[in-house]
Amino acid sequence: MNNQKQHMSSKNFTKTLIYSLSTLLLIFLIFSIFTLYTGLFSSSATKPILMVIIAIELILTIALFATLHNFFKSVNTVNKQAELLAHGKLNISDILPDEVRGLEILARAFNDMKSNLLSFIELTKTNIITISDAIDNVSKSMNNSYLGNEQIAVSMGNVAEKAQEQSKLMGEAMAKIDEVGKRIESITRSVEEVEKSVEKTVQATSIGVQNLDEYYEQLNIISDNLNTTSDYIKKLNEDVTQIDQIGKFIIQISEQLKLLGLNASVEAAKAGESGKGFAVVAHEMNLLSSATKDSIGKINSILKNIERSSSYVSSSIDSCVESYGASKEIFNSIRESFEIISNSANSLETDIKKVYSEVTLINNSTHEIRESSLRLHQASEDISTKTQEVAAVTEEELAELEEINNYTSSLQNMLTGIEHLVKKFQTSVVPVEEVSAKQLHITFISPLDHEFWYGVRQGVLYAKKVLSDKNVVIDYHGIQKDVGPQIIKATEEAIKNGSDGIIVPGFVPELIPLLETAHNKGIPFMVYNCDFPEKTKRVAYFGPNVNSAGTLAARLMSKALDGKGEVVLLTGGLDAFVHKTRRDTILAELKKHKGIKVFDEARCADNPEQTYNTVKEFLRKNSNIRGIFNTGGTMAASAKAVEDMGFTGKTFIVCFDYNKEIYEYIRKGIIAAAIGQDPFGQGHDPIVYLYNMLVTGKKPEEEIIWTRLEVVDKNNVDDLL
Repeated sequence: MNNQKQHMSSKNFTKTLIYSLSTLLLIFLIFSIFTLYTGLFSSSATKPILMVIIAIELILTIALFATLHNFFKSVNTVNKQAELLAHGKLNISDILPDEVRGLEILARAFNDMKSNLLSFIELTKTNIITISDAIDNVSKSMNNSYLGNEQIAVSMGNVAEKAQEQSKLMGEAMAKIDEVGKRIESITRSVEEVEKSVEKTVQATSIGVQNLDEYYEQLNIISDNLNTTSDYIKKLNEDVTQIDQIGKFIIQISEQLKLLGLNASVEAAKAGESGKGFAVVAHEMNLLSSATKDSIGKINSILKNIERSSSYVSSSIDSCVESYGASKEIFNSIRESFEIISNSANSLETDIKKVYSEVTLINNSTHEIRESSLRLHQASEDISTKTQEVAAVTEEELAELEEINNYTSSLQNMLTGIEHLVKKFQTSVVPVEEVSAKQLHITFISPLDHEFWYGVRQGVLYAKKVLSDKNVVIDYHGIQKDVGPQIIKATEEAIKNGSDGIIVPGFVPELIPLLETAHNKGIPFMVYNCDFPEKTKRVAYFGPNVNSAGTLAARLMSKALDGKGEVVLLTGGLDAFVHKTRRDTILAELKKHKGIKVFDEARCADNPEQTYNTVKEFLRKNSNIRGIFNTGGTMAASAKAVEDMGFTGKTFIVCFDYNKEIYEYIRKGIIAAAIGQDPFGQGHDPIVYLYNMLVTGKKPEEEIIWTRLEVVDKNNVDDLL
């Protein structure tokens, strides 16, 4: 406080002295005018001289007061920024040269100093995150190693004891291995004999299968013969039946012949002596008829015997055929069984050969195991002797780990001190002291498809670090592809999951209905990087002043071109609010600079390849183009096109955002200036603002919170590199 008071006294004394001298000059001017009008020291000769002196004094006084006014205005601007810097408030925009005419070098030095401090502090914050994570990991590893080594130290005695026991067991195991080896050799011989027996069985089975096939063929021949005989018997029965019919027919004829003989006898009797010859014939016919009838009866008797015999034979043949059919099925079953036995015998032979091979391998392995056991027995003895040495080394490692742990604690304390030192510089908003009574969930949604967004991500990580003891969980969603739809999807999920607060970029207007839904559910929204193009129920916007950035870009271009030349504008899609606003403010500001003319503009600043080709085409059409505005993220492509076309030092680029590649193009003189948007702050500050609001219930003091604007040009790029 004393230093501040002394600084203020010194500043006020300087101003008082300068204004006192100016007042004396004014008094002297008034005295000269008074003398002229009163004629106190005037004569006809001195009066014109006195009037000239008065005129000169008047001009000098007016010029002095005007110069002093502008000078002290510039000094006040620098003083205000210096006072903020003295209080550790680094989150301020650069001093623009137009604001401090006459003190441009001082302003540039101040801006460089502030930028270097900011870069150092933000880099320190990033390093704090990295180092803190590393220390945590090392501490965990050290603790685990320490506990592990303690366990090792405790276990080493047991290891020695177990090593001796192992040596004893290995001796017993070797004896058993020898016994197992003998048994395996016996098994090998037995398997070899079994293999020979199986081979004989396979051969016998093969011969049996062949004999069965031949027997099956003979049975088929017998079956065919029986079927043929059965057919013959059936034919014989049919012939017997026909003979029987013929016999019946002959009997009928003999009956008729007998009747005819009877009639002939009657007629012969009637004829007397003349009919005796007919009587003899009739008698013979009766005898023939009787003999025929008797013969036919005997034939019928024989035929019946033949029929009965053929029936017996046919029944016997049918029974044989049926028995053969049954025996054929049984034979097929036997044949299939023989085939199964044959296949099984073949498989058994194969398996026995495999078993013999495996047993041989086991036998060989047993010998190898025995040799390995001998070596293992020797190794066990070596382990037993080395255990004490390992125990001693383990004790030393425990001591070293304890020392490393102490160093880690010291490093953690040092890092904590650095954090406290960094907190003295107010580069961003700080969280309130209160800790949330319930665990909060804040969702931060961001693209991750450009290097700029990695800077935003660093800010989010530092916010996590700052709020690590505040009972809050930061859910970060970095989206690399299909950015717009995925941001919408992530927002919908955050609302569905009941997040306590959501932070989104405002260049996706489709989020506006979701914001309304979240508001109705009591979920506060904060927007960063770019505000929505229409009024919404968001809590606050944190991001760059797009209008001021566009105006600054136009002024920087005018300065780079010395106020004259033709320029082109490369913009992203004008449906994005940020691109449209940058374009409109650049064009509006350029109207104030009459010497600068807009040759053309193109919407290509979202596609590097398209930007590269468009810039080359513009330069081919008009070699007098001296300036290129790039409102999107393809500034490196624009610079490469200028370099490849040979326009370095002739055509200059003013763009937004920067990285190491852009720094190199600034050093080459291709990019005149790059305007920064504080990506680290855009990731850090909205989270802390939202946490403070959720805990205290108080909204941020301002609905719109601008990030600082920073300019990187040839004057300060080396410091950043």
